[in-house]
Amino acid sequence: MPAAGGGSATDVMFRERAALVACMLLVTASFGFLQPFVPLYLEAAGLTKSSIGLVSGLGAGAALLVQPFLGRVSDRIDARRHLMVASALLAGGAYSAYRITHGVVPFVLLTAAGVNGTMYLNAAGGVLVARIAAKGRGGHTYASYRVWGSVGYIIVALATGLLLTRSGAGSGGGLTRAALDPVFVWGPGLFVLIAVVALLVPDRKAPTTATRSGVGPRAEADEGLRRAAMTRFLQAFFLYELSLYGASAYLSLFMKGLGATPLWITVTFASGVLCEVLVMTRVGLLSDLHGRRPILAVAFVVMPLRLLCYIPATGPLWVLVVQLLHGLNFGIMGAIAVVLVNDLASDGERGTAQARLAGVGGLAVALGPALCGVIAQRLGIGAMFAAMAVVGAVGAALFLTRVPESGAVGSRSGTAEAR
Repeated sequence: MPAAGGGSATDVMFRERAALVACMLLVTASFGFLQPFVPLYLEAAGLTKSSIGLVSGLGAGAALLVQPFLGRVSDRIDARRHLMVASALLAGGAYSAYRITHGVVPFVLLTAAGVNGTMYLNAAGGVLVARIAAKGRGGHTYASYRVWGSVGYIIVALATGLLLTRSGAGSGGGLTRAALDPVFVWGPGLFVLIAVVALLVPDRKAPTTATRSGVGPRAEADEGLRRAAMTRFLQAFFLYELSLYGASAYLSLFMKGLGATPLWITVTFASGVLCEVLVMTRVGLLSDLHGRRPILAVAFVVMPLRLLCYIPATGPLWVLVVQLLHGLNFGIMGAIAVVLVNDLASDGERGTAQARLAGVGGLAVALGPALCGVIAQRLGIGAMFAAMAVVGAVGAALFLTRVPESGAVGSRSGTAEAR
């Protein structure tokens, strides 16, 4: 039967889902140039390690205010496409303006715009996938879309490293600002593509009966349990993000100190994401079958051990090998944290819930680099890794002792019901 806009309903569904794959691929692909090269660019622009932490921290800290607002707005209007377009264009413009920027304050403002744009794109993607996931398949469905983002990250990271190597960056004059400028010429173009693709993604409306959890004592009790579980998970998630991404903000600088070239740096980041792809292809289904909690526990326990393993590194190869553990970190957390939050929220509140997750992550990414910058400046990067390993261990203990399995909390969530 033809759809209203032309073509069969099956064709329309295929186009929408292909657009969603492309959107998630491009969003995460953008981190392929942002994660390795923003810290290096800020250093080349004359900022100290503590100033880099301040820029990253204040820029990401704005998410604590911006993301919950965007989440509430998107739930109220029950639409995300146009907010995604605006977020993509804002982020692309902000990172493109890096090349003409000088001073800490302008970099803070641009970073805040760029980080919040990318955060909303990630949060909206989690809601869009939840709307099309079959009952009991939330983990598998989200991971099957999100894994394409990791593929995009690998492609962009390796391409960036190769282009810089061929242009001579990192040799002779070193990683100067002029040598890194090309990254912020073509890289932000990815956000223009995201804006175009976002117009085509499936933006399903919430079922009219899904915006409330029900009435009566039982429903209120379930809601209380879910909110408590959400709060405890977000507390553990905050410590996890604080330690991992606070330390990771200085990984490229750490590698530079070990003599790594731009290609070494991008290969190292891409290798970790390759392992992430391998894990993510299986972890969604495993979480649907066995629950979110045991899968997430692996990520929480591995992360502080990973940070400790960086400390005795003698060269880039050592760091690359340790970075492979990223597969058990973001390969799990990047997918299953989103799914667990979807489990704990009603369908009509998932935009707000995902925004809370993004906001907590933003606060952690704000404080982490700032704190790590002070530690690295005064005590060295090795001491910074050790301090963040302790923070991560506290987060793991909190998760293991205080966060229940999402499927055991109430009975409202479609993805949590079929276990």
